[in-house]
Amino acid sequence: MTETLNWDHTMVDVTNLQDAIDYFNSKGLAFTPGGHHEYWGTKNALDYFGLNYIELLTVANKEKAKAFPYENNSAIHDAVEDYFAGIQRITTIAIRTDNIEETHRRLKGLGLNVGDITDGKRIDPAGKLIQWKIFYVDDELVNHLPAPFFIQWSEDDDKRREDLKKQGLIKFHPAGDLFVKQAIFNVSDPEEVAKQWSALLQAEVVSEGDTYTINIGNKQLVFTAGVENRLFKLIFHGAKQPEKLQLGQIRFDLLDKK
Repeated sequence: MTETLNWDHTMVDVTNLQDAIDYFNSKGLAFTPGGHHEYWGTKNALDYFGLNYIELLTVANKEKAKAFPYENNSAIHDAVEDYFAGIQRITTIAIRTDNIEETHRRLKGLGLNVGDITDGKRIDPAGKLIQWKIFYVDDELVNHLPAPFFIQWSEDDDKRREDLKKQGLIKFHPAGDLFVKQAIFNVSDPEEVAKQWSALLQAEVVSEGDTYTINIGNKQLVFTAGVENRLFKLIFHGAKQPEKLQLGQIRFDLLDKK
């Protein structure tokens, strides 16, 4: 069995969801409220760039957010910890798979501590039930870099794209015909981190000097030297005018490249 893997979305922690929506939308993005996750006590807002999207995540119910364990929920748990610490930053990315059981089996075979495959759901503002299967990696990567998590939606890509367009969620942005092109990881050991991601994604690493790049679809994960050991910023192409956006430690660079 084989898997097709794509960069599904990027999780971004914010302390005040409406303030974050207002800031980014004032810069030409188009976030809209997504819905609530009852188990985690969280809520989100989403902005789509084709099927790839950005999720702003915050705490909606402090009691529920403090109650769920790290195991099987690692990325959400990290986001909640950031909320209570007053930190706003990019957490990690989600990888979309068309065969989540095979992806799960393969990563277990690599010796990773992967959580169980679980069913996820939320109700969107229009009352539509959104469903998916998901699992988290309960191991951190080199130097505590958060691992990606893996998701399979209940509908295939073509059906989801059609539905999202009908709902007006895939749309043109005031800032331009934007799409997310690169995730820039600033890490203390770019070569080793790139090797880890290469194994996770079954993808080749391309090196140029001290920079290591993995292509995933028409997008790139770029690993460069830095002290943060985090996904440091997102690079967008298609902007009408170049602009650098920053909210807390969240960095989006809008470039006027096609």
